[in-house]
Amino acid sequence: MKRIILLAAMVCFTVTGVNAQTEEQESKIEKMLRLTKTADENPTDWKAQLEAGHFLLDKENGMYNQSQAGKYYERLYHLATDYNREIPDSLIREACVMLMTVATDKKNIDKALFYIDEMIHAQKVGVDISDDYMNTFAFWGMLYSMEDMVKPLAYMMNLRERMTTNKTPGIEYTDVFTTVLFERLMEKYRGMFGDKLMELTFDGKKYIMISKGDWNIEKPLVGWMQQSEGSPTVVYGEDGKVYDDKHGYMEYGFDYGKNGIVPKEGVNMRLITVTPERRQQMVEAYRNYMKKAKKNK
Repeated sequence: MKRIILLAAMVCFTVTGVNAQTEEQESKIEKMLRLTKTADENPTDWKAQLEAGHFLLDKENGMYNQSQAGKYYERLYHLATDYNREIPDSLIREACVMLMTVATDKKNIDKALFYIDEMIHAQKVGVDISDDYMNTFAFWGMLYSMEDMVKPLAYMMNLRERMTTNKTPGIEYTDVFTTVLFERLMEKYRGMFGDKLMELTFDGKKYIMISKGDWNIEKPLVGWMQQSEGSPTVVYGEDGKVYDDKHGYMEYGFDYGKNGIVPKEGVNMRLITVTPERRQQMVEAYRNYMKKAKKNK
C-alpha cells in the first residue's frame, strides 16, 4: 500500500512540473502575441515596433524569430527616417543593422547594401552614428560589393575621408587596397571608353582632339581632363590639318525627359570611335606636329 501511495505522489509531482513549464511557456507566447498585436494595430507607434522587435530577438525567451522581427524593424526604419517624427536618431542605426543582418542571412546582398548606404546618408545629414560603427559598415559594404567595380571604391573613399578627418593613424595601410580598387575601376573605364576619341564642334565644324594636357592620341583616353599650363589643346580637323589655336568653351551635359536622354543646349562634345586607319592618320599627324613644335622651341 505504501508503494502505491509513493508512486501516486511521484506521478502528481511530475504532472505539476509539466503544468508549471506549460504555463510559463504559454505566458511567453501570450506576451509575444500581445506585443505583436499591439505593433500591428499601431504601425506608426515606434515604441510598439521596437518592443515587439526586441522580444522576438531575445534568444533567452524561446520566441526568437529574426525574420519576423525584421517586419517590425522595417516599420521602425521608415518611421526613423521620417524626419517629421520625433524619434531617437539612434533607432536608425539599430533598425538598419538589424535589417542588414536579416538581408545578409537571406543572401539578399543588394538589400544589405541599401541599408549600409542609408546609414552613411543618415550620418551625413547629422544623425549621431559613431565612426566606429560607420567604419565597420564601410568594410561590410566593400566585402558585400566586391563583384561591382564602383561601390567598393566608394565605401573605401568614405572610410578614408572619415579617417583623415579624425586624424586616425594607420590610413596608409589601406593604400594598397585602395589602389587595387582604383585599378579595377580603370580597367572597366578602359574597356568602355579607352579606345574612344573626343569630337569637338567649334563654329559649326568638327574636330577630333588628339592632345590635351598629359594625354595624347597614342594613349588610351585617360587623363584628358587634366589642366597643364602652356599645353594647348591640339585638334585634328575634317580637312586633315592639325590646329592648336582653337578657342571656345567645351560644353557637356544631358537632360532626361519623356523621350529619353537628350544633350543639354549648347553641348559641343561627344565620344566617337574611328577606324584603325583613321586613328593611324591622326597619330602620324600628331607626331609631325610634335616634331615641328620641338624645332620651333
